[in-house]
Amino acid sequence: MRLSIAGRIYSVTCQPGEEQHLARLGSMLDSAARKAGSSGGLTETRALLFAGLLLADELAEAQDRAAEQLTTQAAAADPPKGQGDLLSHDNDTELAARAIERLAQRIENLAAGLEKQGQRP
Repeated sequence: MRLSIAGRIYSVTCQPGEEQHLARLGSMLDSAARKAGSSGGLTETRALLFAGLLLADELAEAQDRAAEQLTTQAAAADPPKGQGDLLSHDNDTELAARAIERLAQRIENLAAGLEKQGQRP
């Protein structure tokens, strides 16, 4: 599959049936990379790094809003003492943290690959 990110075409592979999802993610990264690179003077690698940070920031804000909403709902429901959604919330936070770690690792791998491509004669 081919993705266009910040004016460049990248060939990537994915599992069968994941093409549409990967295209959506590529579109999100392209938008963030264009926004990050609009300040000018950034190398492609740094623009993608900042794009990843912009996306991570959006994810963190969404997680904060979701956690706030869960807290509000839990307070409104006023579950009996010792019960409630606390364990589920902790699990959600852990899953979100793992997702962010995986995203950060992907960004680092992508940046390293781009640096290697830029060093070729």
